[in-house]
Amino acid sequence: MKVEIIEAYKFPPEIIFVVLTDIPHHVDWMAEPFELVSLSDGPAKLGTMWEQNANRSGKKLVTLNTCNVYEKNKKFGWVSKKPFHSQVTFLLETDHDLTKLTWIAESEKAGIVQMAEPMLVKQTNEMIRKAMVRLRGYLEERQSHGKSAS
Repeated sequence: MKVEIIEAYKFPPEIIFVVLTDIPHHVDWMAEPFELVSLSDGPAKLGTMWEQNANRSGKKLVTLNTCNVYEKNKKFGWVSKKPFHSQVTFLLETDHDLTKLTWIAESEKAGIVQMAEPMLVKQTNEMIRKAMVRLRGYLEERQSHGKSAS
């Protein structure tokens, strides 16, 4: 299964990257209500691990995530191995005065994922689109409150 959504933002990649790597504040803009269970200190970097609880189709889903993609202000992502192998990657590209954010969610085609793929693709697509709208609002709110990128 692979879902890829691209959205343009009127923020420089440095500002967006700070928000993407600020794992404790993902709960402020991610569409899926979830709770962070454990976290390494500081902004995420290669090897940072965190656990989160999400609600998928009325069932509690616990994932352990490890940052495995990190190129400052360009790429950030993590792998989850349980309950199934998945990869989330964010790519940032400058396009004139905009930053294109590509959000890619991939998971193995085995077991429950393979059986429920059409439904999971639809749910993941909707979740990412909602999160991207909320991310825009979060970035605008941070800007209006004068929060710095550092």
